[in-house]
Amino acid sequence: MARIFGPAGPGYRTGALAAALGLGMAAIAADARAADTGWYIGLQVPVMFIDDTDSETKGNQFMIPYRAKATTEYKAGFKIAGVLGYDIGGGLRVEGELFFARAKLDKVSYDGLEVLGVPIPGKVNVPTTGSAEQLGGMANIWYDFRTGTDWIPSFGGGIGFIRVDQGGLNYDSNTLLRETLQNPALAAALQNVPNAPTITPQVIQGLDVPDISAADTTFAYHVGIGIGYRLNEKTTLQFGYRLQNGNDLEFSGRNAQGTINVDTELRVHLFEIGFRTRF
Repeated sequence: MARIFGPAGPGYRTGALAAALGLGMAAIAADARAADTGWYIGLQVPVMFIDDTDSETKGNQFMIPYRAKATTEYKAGFKIAGVLGYDIGGGLRVEGELFFARAKLDKVSYDGLEVLGVPIPGKVNVPTTGSAEQLGGMANIWYDFRTGTDWIPSFGGGIGFIRVDQGGLNYDSNTLLRETLQNPALAAALQNVPNAPTITPQVIQGLDVPDISAADTTFAYHVGIGIGYRLNEKTTLQFGYRLQNGNDLEFSGRNAQGTINVDTELRVHLFEIGFRTRF
């Protein structure tokens, strides 16, 4: 009894209390680490802004080769993305993402025109309506900074593919050649071109440029930053920005009168709002 209530007693009780407290804190920390790992699902609905896209159009119509540089301007669009991910701990998350996006075209214009190698001055605006769509999948990796608060900054990126579908666009595909062949500068220039074809109103009237293919699929990647706010132990509200690139998109067409080929790329800015929740 003296050893319990004597001089050694208080130190023993203090040590036991400290040990219990340490074990409790370790258990809490272990629970916290466990809470930071596991599967989650998420949804993102960004506002999408597509940079003006530059493309090169080349064709051959009635044995008349031509080329032009096109600029396509888009209005603001939207994207819907669903993700399935796993938080592996240490701030790292990996996820798969599937998305659909759509944006209306504002206008399409051509310049840098050449017919039979002859530069044609001026710009041709092509009236265009309708929307272009994207369907894609990405494999992403994100790093979350643990701040000790409910705010969680993050950065990361991903790679995957995008299928761009322009089947919803409506425009007069003959506008470029028609406006070019009617340009007085072309008639004057063709006088100095050996074996140049004679461009008559009948030739212009008979134009039938082939429709280009509606869709193409290309490799894509993105990088992004964001910040999340932990609503509760399972659900985080998140805001972010991503820059997404898709290169080497090709569209082509052919008919009895000629061929057409279009090469372009796609750069997209995404301002996101969404959430993710553990299960």
